Amino acid sequence: MLTEQAAPALQHLSLIDLIDHIEATHHQYIRETAPLLVEYTDKMVRAHGDDHSEIKPLAHAVNELIAELMPHLMKEERILFPAIKSLSLGKTVDGCFGHISNPINMMLHEHDNADHMLQTIRNLTNNYTPPAGVCHTWQACYRTLAEFDADLQIHIEIENTLLFPKALAL
Repeated sequence: MLTEQAAPALQHLSLIDLIDHIEATHHQYIRETAPLLVEYTDKMVRAHGDDHSEIKPLAHAVNELIAELMPHLMKEERILFPAIKSLSLGKTVDGCFGHISNPINMMLHEHDNADHMLQTIRNLTNNYTPPAGVCHTWQACYRTLAEFDADLQIHIEIENTLLFPKALAL
């Protein structure tokens, strides 16, 4: 999923710079976009929820994904990422989680859950293809969901294939 141009550039970043990139790019994007997605789906439920059977399950799936992602970001930023930064600087990590592989395994599990939730959203939206003639909110929601999905997939791939293996190698 990483572009040919992005992969080499990211591979050569230090762990600290890679974490800073993840937080500034992907975590920030989630924090900015998640409330908008909730707003869109809430509007769609009010306007179309009784007439279109996919809208209420979509709103539920989006809310569930956001509810999982927000604490996930906090766990990474407050526990895992500081531990990885310390390890990369040669410091001893005095965490309550034991070996660094424990929180990494938890994050991998949560990434799998997010991927399953995204698959549900893709199915409910016909891969983000709005029906003909729907309102602007519906169109904007699907467009934003597609962008969110793409960013989250890149985010997860960076962590799973670059950050976590490098951290475990320490």
